[in-house]
Amino acid sequence: MIHVGVDLHQRFCYMTVMDARGKILSAGPVSNEKLALRRYFRQFRGQGVEAAVEACGFWAAFREVVEPEVKRLVLVHPQRVKAIASAKLKNDRVDSATLAHLLRCDLLPESWKADRETQARRQPVRLRTTLVRQRTRLKNQVHAVLHQQGLRSPVTDMFGRRGRRWLQTVELPCQARESINTCLRMIDYYDAEIQKQNRQLREKANQDERARWLMSIPGIGEGSAMMLLAEIGDIGRFSSKEGLCSYAGLVPRVRESALWHSSREL
Repeated sequence: MIHVGVDLHQRFCYMTVMDARGKILSAGPVSNEKLALRRYFRQFRGQGVEAAVEACGFWAAFREVVEPEVKRLVLVHPQRVKAIASAKLKNDRVDSATLAHLLRCDLLPESWKADRETQARRQPVRLRTTLVRQRTRLKNQVHAVLHQQGLRSPVTDMFGRRGRRWLQTVELPCQARESINTCLRMIDYYDAEIQKQNRQLREKANQDERARWLMSIPGIGEGSAMMLLAEIGDIGRFSSKEGLCSYAGLVPRVRESALWHSSREL
């Protein structure tokens, strides 16, 4: 069996090839072009190849090309690879060699590889989340400008009709007025884009039986239902409800030292 550790970058990846005994057969950078990646892995055909790559924003493109060429492709949780995260010497060569070694020893914390349908479902959901976050930053900027001028909105929703009327009439210095007007124009643009995303998510949710079931739960609408489906993916991969809660970060952790226990016993 050939074990390949891949330190993936946007334009190239550094690969370390290791045999079953831990001997490094080759190491070096490889272009991320499809043809180059296919040619690289096809040279090991007949030997049985497995590869490990850390999860990153563009791993999906790497997977599309490499997965058909190898026996097994392992997606690694980057924050849980302590041997890499805590290394004093950290570079492409060391990281890829460590991945190959841990893969050979079957010690890698593997992440779930979302299927293509789930990846496609995540894009509009995460786009909407990004748009809402950017709109919130703009609103906070408006509040900051007013705070600098010692002003406070007399209405609860400063970006509703009454709030907008107040913002247009309040006296402000020239630069402060320009900042607020710019932010308001951009907020209106984001409002339109968010509404567009809401309509699309509503249509998809109404066509999805699982989403309709989720929306029967009080407090869950179209957007929340589609987000749950997108982020959870195949719920059958969880053996219990506790596993799902842990994946969602809803299970508290307890970290206690032996010293703390001994002091309690005393």
